[in-house]
Amino acid sequence: MKIAKLKTQFNPANVEIAIRKLLFLARNNADEYAKQRLMPIVRDLIQTVVIGKTPGHQPASLQVHGSIANIMASMEVLDLMEQQFIAAAQNDLMAKIASGEIDTEQKQKKLLDAYAEELSVKRLEWVNIQVSVVAGAGFEPAAFRL
Repeated sequence: MKIAKLKTQFNPANVEIAIRKLLFLARNNADEYAKQRLMPIVRDLIQTVVIGKTPGHQPASLQVHGSIANIMASMEVLDLMEQQFIAAAQNDLMAKIASGEIDTEQKQKKLLDAYAEELSVKRLEWVNIQVSVVAGAGFEPAAFRL
């Protein structure tokens, strides 16, 4: 599945590790030619990083602006949309069971299969999702449309 692959590929923890490795290699192990080729890629992904103060002895807050923030916001929106669909499907299933409409395991299996098929179709639609992030809002999506 494309979305599952993207989720693992652009998982925020994986992205952070990859960026740290990339920057470490660029600073410490790369020759000048490699650094010159690598830095435009990093600059394209990360336009600015804003370091903010936090109360007490907490680590500083970071806000990342650039393509990487859009990628992470897109993944967050996909997760939220999937969670909303699953919650709605669970509510629908419970309502149908309570009303007596679903009274056999066969009917329940048929309905669950229909939900799974609908989710698969929606995931394909969601691949083309567009997300905007608001400056200063970190990774939180401001608006999205299909």
